[in-house]
Amino acid sequence: MRRLLAPLALVLPALLPACGSSFPQPNDQFAAAQKDVGRAQEGGAQGIPDAKLHLQLANESLTKAKELMDKDNKRAASLISRASAEAELALALAKASMAKADADEATEKLAKAKAK
Repeated sequence: MRRLLAPLALVLPALLPACGSSFPQPNDQFAAAQKDVGRAQEGGAQGIPDAKLHLQLANESLTKAKELMDKDNKRAASLISRASAEAELALALAKASMAKADADEATEKLAKAKAK
C-alpha cells in the first residue's frame, strides 16, 4: 500500500496547479463587460445616484477581475459576470429614471393644458 501512495504523493502536487489554471482566461467576457459598462456610462448612469453606485461596483469588479486573470481565472470570470450584471442594472436604472422624468414632465404639461 505504501508503495502505491509514494508515487501518488509525488505526482499529485504537480497536478494540482494545473487544476486552477485549466479554467480558460475570460478575455472575451472581460471585453463584453467593458462594453456593458460603456453602454451604462453613455446611457447616463453617472448622473443618477443609484445607477452611479452600480456603475462603480461594475468598475471595481472589472478591476479586481483583471488582477486575478492568470492567477484565478474562475474567480475572475465570476467577477466579470457580476460586473456585467451591475452595468446592465445601472443602465436600466438610468433609463427608468429618465422615463420617470419624461412622464412627470408630460403629466405637468397635461395639467397645465387642462387648467387653461
